[in-house]
Amino acid sequence: MTTNTETFFEALKAHRKSKNIEISEISDFTKINAKYIEAIELGDFTILPNVYMRLFIKAYSNFIGTDTDKVLKDYELYTTG
Repeated sequence: MTTNTETFFEALKAHRKSKNIEISEISDFTKINAKYIEAIELGDFTILPNVYMRLFIKAYSNFIGTDTDKVLKDYELYTTG
């Protein structure tokens, strides 16, 4: 659990940038449209149905090397409270 005000999706973006991974690399590897990856990083989870968003977040998290289970829990907390 983060103690500052950074959201989990901001932390994902920061982690991606710290590893010098481009959105296009994630998109090419996962076949997820770049606009959906950008939406994840912006916290715009209304762009897709929940089931797809969870799959995309999982693939994104795996690719950048973060704790996928924690990210999905954070997503659930963020979207459902």
